Amino acid sequence: MYTYNTFKNSNVYKSVGEALAEGQDASTVPAVQGVSTTAKLLPNVSFLTKAAAPHHPFHLVDPSPWPAFTSLCMLWLLVGLVLYFHKYSAGGTVLAMLLLGLIYATSVWWRDVYRESIDGCHTSKVKDGLYLGMVLFIVSEAVFFLGLLWAFLNLALMPTVQIGMAWPPVGIVPVDWTRLPTLNSVLLLASYFTANLAKHAVDRGKMSDCRNMLILTILLGVLFSYEQYREYIGLPFTFSDSVYGSTFYLLTGFHGAHVIIGFLYLSVCIATYKMAGPGRSTALDLSILYWHFVDLVWVLIFALVYVWNGSMPTPDVLSCKDSACVLQTVLRQLRLDLYSHNPEFFEASM
Repeated sequence: MYTYNTFKNSNVYKSVGEALAEGQDASTVPAVQGVSTTAKLLPNVSFLTKAAAPHHPFHLVDPSPWPAFTSLCMLWLLVGLVLYFHKYSAGGTVLAMLLLGLIYATSVWWRDVYRESIDGCHTSKVKDGLYLGMVLFIVSEAVFFLGLLWAFLNLALMPTVQIGMAWPPVGIVPVDWTRLPTLNSVLLLASYFTANLAKHAVDRGKMSDCRNMLILTILLGVLFSYEQYREYIGLPFTFSDSVYGSTFYLLTGFHGAHVIIGFLYLSVCIATYKMAGPGRSTALDLSILYWHFVDLVWVLIFALVYVWNGSMPTPDVLSCKDSACVLQTVLRQLRLDLYSHNPEFFEASM
């Protein structure tokens, strides 16, 4: 009996399978790669029943070890991060090995998916499933960032006694949003348009323009990551400086990680752009959709964590009405003076 795997590596599957799924006669399917009809490829196609022929447009994947191996690598990568952050012996070596293992697992997994697309396994139904999968993944990531933003706003609007009932907490100097954060916003805004230009170029069949726009988008993403690194090394507070430091670094750090994943995804699209074309650019479409999600998250982070948080009024001694306010204001001013005269002290504590 003919099974799906019989036609798995053949473009005949796409034509015959979709025709039968739509209730058409397989003998009426147009020519495939120089063959007049699929009846020539399958002489007895008229005798094949829907149970014996590829009768659905879905992709039944072969057993693969890479999803399980990738999951294990991600699990142990977290263990490696804990070892490295707590300065265990050989923690850095373990982390590097696990990171290389994760890169290898995702690379070969991606390679297999790419080969399946070349073999004609990605029908229109399969592409719809890929789009739905990316949308669901983005929704899950959006809920994750929503939780972090909610925690930040809850702490800022209702500061607890543990942090002196003040936001930012006493001694914390907010980031000046008019400097590097604004530059990073401009970089991501520019990358939004270059990514769209790459999509429009591939829809028009101008693959060289698509490649150039993708390269420019990747460069803007790399520059964003570099500027964020510069911002981190110059901040006057660390991850352990109360809940302010932890929420700030979690929000901006996880977003920075998503930016890195995004331009790596775009790099894969550049490596395979010659195989794309109008109507054959699923990977590029999904990568650009993911990149737009990263842009949108940054808009929220910039507006709330940088602009709104950095614009909150700072107490002044003359405006204080009790001794607690005076103490908080004096301590904040002392920390500012210390940072302005000896910034190496804060860099050494990071």
